[in-house]
Amino acid sequence: MLVDNPPQGFLRIDFDRGLPDPTFNSHVGPLYAKRGEKGTADEFVLGFRVRPHMCNPAGGLHGGMMMTVADLVGTMGAGTLAGIRKFLPTVNMTFDFVAPAKVGDWVEGRAELVRVTRSLIFSTIYLTVGEEKILRASAIAKIPSGEGPAFGKARLERTPA
Repeated sequence: MLVDNPPQGFLRIDFDRGLPDPTFNSHVGPLYAKRGEKGTADEFVLGFRVRPHMCNPAGGLHGGMMMTVADLVGTMGAGTLAGIRKFLPTVNMTFDFVAPAKVGDWVEGRAELVRVTRSLIFSTIYLTVGEEKILRASAIAKIPSGEGPAFGKARLERTPA
């Protein structure tokens, strides 16, 4: 069985928060997050170890998995960079598949803010294996008015998996 063995500082994200039924995000993981220095690309990093169930029949990381992770990075990561702790629904995304990843690779995702308006957040997302970019995405997310669900309710486990 493949052991995730995330790099130092990464903690497993508990998207279910003890709920009786798992959410979609729990089915695609396990996923990990690391918080770095504020104001840098490492302020929020999402990571995961490529497992066989995440791959296509050719043995490469499935494009749907890459898009799912990029969507999470584009909302959770860009929201963190912008100081927004609300759930940000995605309104548009485009994807460029740059290179494959394979079972055992450690994939990291980071967001770059392009622009934040009163109601929208624009970001560019990169998924990488080491220094190699494997996916580039462009995202637009809605900033809801008023109160709403906060992504901060997804807990980080305090002991690495």
